[in-house]
Amino acid sequence: MANDQANCRIFYFDFLRAVAIFAVIVLHFSADAAGQYHKIAASDWFSAAFYNGLTRGCVPLFVMLSGALLLSPNKVISIKEVFSKRLPKLIIPLAAWSIIYETLQFTTDKGYGKFQLIPALKAFYQGPLVFHFWFLYMMIGIYFIYPIINAFIRAATKSQVQYFILLWFMVNSVLGVAGPAFNLNIGIELNCFTGYIGYFVLGYYLNAYEFTSRQLSWIYLLTALALTSSIAGIVLLQYYGYHGFTDLAESDFTPDIPLAMSGVFLLAKNHSFNIKPGWWQRTLSQISKESYGIYIVHVLFVRLLFDKIYLDFRFGDGCLLWTVLVKTVIVLILSLGLTKLIRMVPFLRQTI
Repeated sequence: MANDQANCRIFYFDFLRAVAIFAVIVLHFSADAAGQYHKIAASDWFSAAFYNGLTRGCVPLFVMLSGALLLSPNKVISIKEVFSKRLPKLIIPLAAWSIIYETLQFTTDKGYGKFQLIPALKAFYQGPLVFHFWFLYMMIGIYFIYPIINAFIRAATKSQVQYFILLWFMVNSVLGVAGPAFNLNIGIELNCFTGYIGYFVLGYYLNAYEFTSRQLSWIYLLTALALTSSIAGIVLLQYYGYHGFTDLAESDFTPDIPLAMSGVFLLAKNHSFNIKPGWWQRTLSQISKESYGIYIVHVLFVRLLFDKIYLDFRFGDGCLLWTVLVKTVIVLILSLGLTKLIRMVPFLRQTI
């Protein structure tokens, strides 16, 4: 029984990772179109808004999974472990693939300008050279404070962890939205409760503690409402011409995101998966295993296949509702294949 429970728990993580990486690719294919109200066909715009609202929580879900797996009251995390084990897994791929993406950009895009080393190094220091690598920068920051957060988890009671999450939710999701919307900024210093570290702790909390069936019912109801409001928000903000649409649409901290992702997380955690070695279980497990590599390389295929300056494959007048899914599956398969190939080469394995 213990082994079955362990397998279920492993597969529950696998399932969520596979869902998250699929959602990332869908988001990257739909985000731009979701901001093109009155500029593209109404059906395409509604489809993009639907996908955008549905997948906005993909990165927070990844951070929650990291917290669920890494934070533990039963282990001590040393600073040496962070610098020798954790950070290289982020810094090496970040440096290697930043060079690869930049090389591709400079050698193929005539309008990109002449390469200059010093400005490139400065840009690398200040932020991602490739748009989706912001996730790696963010995770490097989380890993720096990982030993401190885990020390808190070791010493904290359940109510103290709840207090941390509640404060983080209020600062990021409630005040973070109310401030810009009503031009009201709180004067109290609460910066330590901002950013993705709350998702890191939230993932640990949802994984470590059990919830009653009544509590789960309410959480699932809030999840459904949150996902609905996320989709509706994308539509309504543009329909009424809200000037801060981009900031809200690209935010991972509006109240709907932590509520929705908490429910998705708990739904997977409490679902009785069939863990027989069927094709779909094996497929999800492989996608989960290579999700980090897929995240790193998928934009390469997005650009090569569907960017105007490269192959620019099109689907005629196909509706965005289905073309986004077709493109996502194509990119996911190719990214999985490339990641597998890279892992077969010893000196390249560390780059993914």
